[in-house]
Parts: sequence; structure tokens; C-alpha cells
Amino acid sequence: MNNIIESLTSIDTDKMFVILLAIFFTIEQLSENGSAIKKNSVHLFHSVILQAGYLILNILLASVFVFIFDWVVENKIGLLNQIELPYILKILIGIIIIDFVGYWTHRLYHKWHLFWRLHRVHHSDTKMDSSTSFRAHPFDVFLDNASVIIAGIIFGLDINIIVLRWIIYMPLFVAHHSSFRFPTWIDSFFGKIFVTPNFHKVHHHQEQEYTDSNYGNVFIFWDKLFGTFKELPVDKIKYGLIEFEGSKKQSFWYLLVSPFINIKRLDK
Repeated sequence: MNNIIESLTSIDTDKMFVILLAIFFTIEQLSENGSAIKKNSVHLFHSVILQAGYLILNILLASVFVFIFDWVVENKIGLLNQIELPYILKILIGIIIIDFVGYWTHRLYHKWHLFWRLHRVHHSDTKMDSSTSFRAHPFDVFLDNASVIIAGIIFGLDINIIVLRWIIYMPLFVAHHSSFRFPTWIDSFFGKIFVTPNFHKVHHHQEQEYTDSNYGNVFIFWDKLFGTFKELPVDKIKYGLIEFEGSKKQSFWYLLVSPFINIKRLDK
């Protein structure tokens, strides 16, 4: 078991993310009309530049991130370090804990205006496809890392649990934002526990009633437990934010500076 965990945690997650996106994006282009490829490539370009900034900041923060989690383990900080449990059980609990904290962090992104200014860059995309996975403001890295660090300190997680959770979540994350319409039986079967792509797409609807729902990352039961779950047929969803409609407002430069602009949130 230790060898399997060691092998998994040695995976280069940045490369894995790029490979997953390349696979999904290529399939999307093959499934669409050929004339859409140029438009989709421009869309991808703006998202990739944003993600490049995110990755650069993430790399700069990596040593601090690892130092904190090593300190947590060495000093037996947090709840899980106070009790004796098989390591595999700690991993499972840790993954659930990170998702629980991620749910509440995601809700905070939507409810606290300063955080929403950053997070709305991800929601601004009026054309949903797998490259939307890359659409995040570079400064989002501070919010994302802070929430994981807080979870790690409180609950006593190590860096392996963090990496394993990301490896599990990554394919789901890209699938959530792909342009594919998944069959409804996936929602009926897997959607009792997991956030399916169709459920997550509801979260990207223009109308705030739906934007402020389905906050879960891996597990859907947080939304069902705390009353933020909503369903809507995919063909009824209009993606993005009304205040970001138009090619100028979909450009890299506008998205980069948008958190520092007072943009009124619009709704139907």
C-alpha cells in the first residue's frame, strides 16, 4: 500500500492537468463543427495565459506549502495526529475533510464580495468547455492554498493526503467544465454521492439563484445536507455572467484587471 501511495504522490500534477485538458479539449473539437476550432482556440488561449500566472505563483508558494504540512506532521498538530488510525483510513477521512472545507470555502467565495471579485473570473466564461478549468485569476492561488492549509492544520493532514485528493479530483474537475452532455443516468447513479458534470454545470448558470448552488467539489452530499443543491437540464443553462458578456470582457487583460474594477452584478 505504501508503495502505491508513494507512486501516486510522485506524479507531476501540473503535467497531469495539462494532459487531461489536452485530451478533453481535443475530443471536444472533434465532436464540434470544424469551423468552431479557431474560435475555441482563442478561448483556450485567454484561459491558458491566466492559468500560467496561477501556476507561477503556485510554484513560488510550493516550498512554503510543503514546509507547513511537514511542520504539522512533525509536531503532531491537528485532530488526526492525536489518534491512532490506519494510514489508509486517515487518507479517506482527509479527502472527505478537504472536500468539506472546500465546500464552505466555495460558499465564502460567492458570499464575500472581495473574494467574489476574484472568483467571478472563473464564472465569467460564457462558453463552457474543458478550458474553463484553466480560467482562474492568478491571485486565486492565495485563497485556494489558504483554505487547504487551514484544513491541514486543524485536522492534521500531511502532504500526501493533499496530493492524493488533487489527483482524484483533477479528472472530475476537467470533466465538470467540459462541453459534453453526459447522460442523465450518470446523475441518477453516481450523483447520489458525487458531483457529476451535469450538476456542476448548474453552478455556472447566469442566474444567481443557480450560480449560488452546487458548491461541492467531489461530494454532492454537502449541498444536499446544507440546502444548496439544485437541478436543471443542461440545455436550459446559459453560462457565464451577464456583466461579462461581449468579446472585450472575455479577453485576458479584462479578466486580469476585473477584480480591481467595480463591476455591478447583474441578473435576469
